[in-house]
Amino acid sequence: MRAFTSIFLCCIFLSTSKAQDLDFKLFLKNFNQSRTPLLVNDKQSSAVIFCQEYDTLSQIMKTKPIPENLVAKYICTNGFCNPDGGYFRYDYGVKVDLSSGFISVLVSRLQYEGDSEWNFDLRETLIITYNNKSEILSRQSLTKDNDRWKSSLKITKDGITVRQIKIIEPKVNQYHHDLRCEYWTTQYKVESNGTIQIISSSQITTGIVIWDKDTEEYKLKE
Repeated sequence: MRAFTSIFLCCIFLSTSKAQDLDFKLFLKNFNQSRTPLLVNDKQSSAVIFCQEYDTLSQIMKTKPIPENLVAKYICTNGFCNPDGGYFRYDYGVKVDLSSGFISVLVSRLQYEGDSEWNFDLRETLIITYNNKSEILSRQSLTKDNDRWKSSLKITKDGITVRQIKIIEPKVNQYHHDLRCEYWTTQYKVESNGTIQIISSSQITTGIVIWDKDTEEYKLKE
């Protein structure tokens, strides 16, 4: 009887493990593969990374939301984020080839609602690393973007560089005007074990963002 119980429990464990492996493979399958260096510094380059699904009706590429059950299993664990689909949406991005020792992906997190201009319709770029057993090794929110936040992101095998811009005008209600801002640069390194570490963060600098007629978005005046 004891032997039968042990075999039964072993079968349950193997079945559960197999299901988890299939879910993780399905999760990873929906990320396109990207090479380094990878640069995301405007709407066009962001669309290349995060618009992963073709809409046959409108005949354009669009974002591909991650199902909530996979968000709960492979992103929002141990209190890292709120997987409530009514407020946040998570979209597939790309797998980034940083090391053969771990898996790294970029995910977009969109907050539909917020209590101020700072977090309303806020889109963040997350990097997550996993081992081959689907366990999360490390997670980091890299960038913020909405009417108040602008960013540029560069990923190489040597490290990650993020320039974050914060619009500090009292009101952002008119486009095409120069706007005062603060900006700073943060350097990250993904260690050989998949852990994401902040290497340095520059001092905050004041500047101006100007409207770029070609890209139809704001950019930092150099």
